[in-house]
Amino acid sequence: MVTLLCECESVVNGRPLTYLYDDPNELRAIKPSDFIQDIKGNETVHLDIVDAKHLHRQGRPGGGLLTAIPENTSGRIIPAGFPHNSNQKILAVEVHFKDFHFIIINLYAPQGLNIESVKYFFDSFSIPVFIFGDFNLHHPLWGSDRSSPLSNDFVEWLQNSSFILLNSSNPTYAAYTGSASLLDLFICSASISHAVNCYVSESNFESDHYPIIITWSILDHTPKKIKSIDRNLIMSKSATVLVTNTRLNALTSKISEVIRDNTKIITLPDKNYPPWWNLSCHNFQKLKILFRKRALRLISESDWMKHKKYTAKLRFHIKKASRKYWDKICKITKNPRMFYSILNRIYNHTNQEINTVNLILHNNHYISNPVQQSNLFADFFSDNSMKHEPIPLDYCEDCNSHLNNPIHLQEVRQDIQKTRNSTPGANGITANWFKRLSNTDLTCITSFFQEVFTTSYIPEEWKHSIIVPIPKPNKDKTKINSYRPIALTSVFQKFSKEF
Repeated sequence: MVTLLCECESVVNGRPLTYLYDDPNELRAIKPSDFIQDIKGNETVHLDIVDAKHLHRQGRPGGGLLTAIPENTSGRIIPAGFPHNSNQKILAVEVHFKDFHFIIINLYAPQGLNIESVKYFFDSFSIPVFIFGDFNLHHPLWGSDRSSPLSNDFVEWLQNSSFILLNSSNPTYAAYTGSASLLDLFICSASISHAVNCYVSESNFESDHYPIIITWSILDHTPKKIKSIDRNLIMSKSATVLVTNTRLNALTSKISEVIRDNTKIITLPDKNYPPWWNLSCHNFQKLKILFRKRALRLISESDWMKHKKYTAKLRFHIKKASRKYWDKICKITKNPRMFYSILNRIYNHTNQEINTVNLILHNNHYISNPVQQSNLFADFFSDNSMKHEPIPLDYCEDCNSHLNNPIHLQEVRQDIQKTRNSTPGANGITANWFKRLSNTDLTCITSFFQEVFTTSYIPEEWKHSIIVPIPKPNKDKTKINSYRPIALTSVFQKFSKEF
């Protein structure tokens, strides 16, 4: 019934609305089908996604080619140099991840891949190459009962090249009639084939193609790490430093050393932690388990109440972290539910520390070395820095005599309490450290601030700051002028300016 209705609709929509002429030079007759064609829309490509132009398959828009890379990697498109061909599209991306460089080639050939036109491009790379896509080739080498001249040429090239085919058994395409075939192939450089594993997913995610999951042991996700800070020990040792250290210049360096010595990076056990798992979730989970064991062992009502308390807090932080992660996903995809489903299938739920490194274009060359990038940013920000005009001060001794009053402990305490916990400077001393100081420690800090005010001497460490380039929204991240600087200054220096 569905097929019959579709055919009737096609016949009706194909009837002309104007007169037909025998003269071939006359204009073509207008039909209803001319007014119900698909409308091509424009889409905004998100950051960290390399997208090729949309393909056209048999007169209708296809899915196109897309290569997405994580935030902690960088990449650039390699021009293929092929003439425009709607029957064969190739997208090559050079990826930089830590100290590894490799090529990812994504291709789509609806009429079958013609290896003669691309084999020199494939063989031209000297670094590891991954090639995958919809080849649309049939050959007994990967389980088909027939072959074609294009597939024979491809197999001949594959046997004489430095590439190896890794999937040759499980079908990757399921037709609406129920038949299955292997059309999506994955090949890689022979030098890395021993460390590469691939398998076909059991779920097609509402598509007619089953995705191929590829893992490379060299790029295995590092174990999840969190920062553990012994704040009580830091504050006790800091109090000793404040009492015994009378040299203002060495004060911040001693406190920074205490904070570094009592800050540890803990590697979590090898478990499937969700990507949104953070330090709060980890700590409250440990407290929940601890007091549950104590309550069961000692049969203590107070321990059981603490277990219930930390269970509620753990539930709150899990909901907060997962919602924040979900909002982030919704911003980078138009179908977040499907995207999240794919992540749950293929992502191993580890979240390594993000250290975003983007390629910077300079003099027609891409710079990936962090040190060279830092020098480029330093030169650019210094050349384009604005000249600050000095603010004229109308100082009157009679009117502004209160400015010379000594700094009081209450002033310091109020300024510390209203300061938000922002990112610390180069010395690593946070505003939270100041908020945990006792009255005795605050008295020592007040005397140090008074010394700065009286002697007009500012320690050298207070003058140092970390300049972080922040990309401007909707700007090309490969251009150096698409960034603005943010200075992370010492919290000591921030407080000293308040008095």
